[in-house]
Amino acid sequence: MEVLSFHYHLNIRFDSPIHDHQFTLRCCPVSDSRQRILQEQRFVFPRESLGESRDSFGNLCIYGYVTRPHSSFEADICGEAVTGLAEAVPVGNPYQENLFLYQTDLTRPNDEMVAFCRGIPFQVGERPLAQAQKIMEAVYRHMTYTQNVTDVNTSAAQAFTLGQGVCQDYAHIMISLLRLRGIKARYVVGMLMGEGLSHAWVEAEDNGLWYALDPTNFQMVADQHIKISHGRDYQDCRINQGLFYGPAHQQQEISVIVQRK
Repeated sequence: MEVLSFHYHLNIRFDSPIHDHQFTLRCCPVSDSRQRILQEQRFVFPRESLGESRDSFGNLCIYGYVTRPHSSFEADICGEAVTGLAEAVPVGNPYQENLFLYQTDLTRPNDEMVAFCRGIPFQVGERPLAQAQKIMEAVYRHMTYTQNVTDVNTSAAQAFTLGQGVCQDYAHIMISLLRLRGIKARYVVGMLMGEGLSHAWVEAEDNGLWYALDPTNFQMVADQHIKISHGRDYQDCRINQGLFYGPAHQQQEISVIVQRK
């Protein structure tokens, strides 16, 4: 168990002023069986109205609206979390959880991935968690962590063929292989100890519990990870979504700092 302080910073710059900006942010961690959020502060600028709700997956969303012209948008989420409280999280609504059995455009495997999955030495009757650990190792050994060769639209099949990518790609590939094995799997966005960007990992279902695995670092998720959101793939967990008026291009920067308290 750890007590961690966290600071999530989002900065969006527009090359010309925009207005009537509607936004939805998914960057606030919530308490569950594995972690407890002790305190949290939220700063959003500019803002005229601000509210919160849960999406269909239970992720906390901050939403708001800015009518006046602005050329930048910032959000800071700061707080403390106790992590490593449990090994797994109980499954929620079983009907909704079945969504995590089906491939999406970002996780759909190609023939190369199907053959790769068949080559992993699974045992007859092996529990899903043990299979997930073997898949995690296989993905970790197949991939080379390389920045700037993929983007948010890169599919699992494309990254697998390339053999390179970042945490999002590792997670999508692992989810794809888990679903090939008939194991429910979901994509997770969160924060990892240290300084850098947001991180992505995987949750696999076994006997009514979600177990978290980090294929990028080849480890079970323990007390150095803070979960923010989950979904079928990256698209369900987008940190920032919005609409605005104005002929502007935007540049987004994210920085994350997680430290022991």
